[in-house]
Amino acid sequence: MPNDVEFERVVERLYAAFAHHPMPADMAACEHCVDRADVALFARTPLRKLTVDQLDAYLSNRSTWGDGTEVPHLLPRLFEAFASGEMRHRHADAVIDRMADQWQDWPAAERAAVERFLKCWWQRTLVEFPSTTSAWDLLEAVAGLEVDLGPYLAEFAAVPGEPTARHLAGVVAGWSYHGPLPDGAQETMRRWMAGATPTDVLWTAAINSANPQVADELADAAEAALRPPY
Repeated sequence: MPNDVEFERVVERLYAAFAHHPMPADMAACEHCVDRADVALFARTPLRKLTVDQLDAYLSNRSTWGDGTEVPHLLPRLFEAFASGEMRHRHADAVIDRMADQWQDWPAAERAAVERFLKCWWQRTLVEFPSTTSAWDLLEAVAGLEVDLGPYLAEFAAVPGEPTARHLAGVVAGWSYHGPLPDGAQETMRRWMAGATPTDVLWTAAINSANPQVADELADAAEAALRPPY
């Protein structure tokens, strides 16, 4: 699994891949909805110095702040802030919404840097529970970019342990109650959930858990994994 040094390396590669994208000279924003002074300060703040409050304000004004041209410039800082835990309890889907319409048209090197980062973020998520991002939220984000979920789901069997199983329990709950994923991801998820891996991982962890409450949680998830979603 990626250690801190490896994670930092992936972060730096992400910054390097998007370094040639400047902040737009005149950042679009609705003057009735967003304080122009905040927009001006945001625009002149060095990328790595943007604070969580600044990023949160930008993401919270999805239709009134920014026109999409700023996304490639901001993406490394946004992803770093979410994956590192600076923006814990915020939803990564806000970033995905900003980039989903354009990222398939980015150069191959930029898309590859994004996918490397997402995979590292996913692997770091599974080995710690609770983690900075829930596995279900991150899986939804990956699905929203139309990235193949297969390699991500395969990590549940490749990374044994109770933290991974507890994340899987959260994914089962998300799959059961939060509604369908985009079409391609929905079918990948359906086929994977119909296989033996989810229940095998959950029951194995439930049997081996030293915590009765966690064991019950995992056993309940294993039973839920056998039921059709929604």
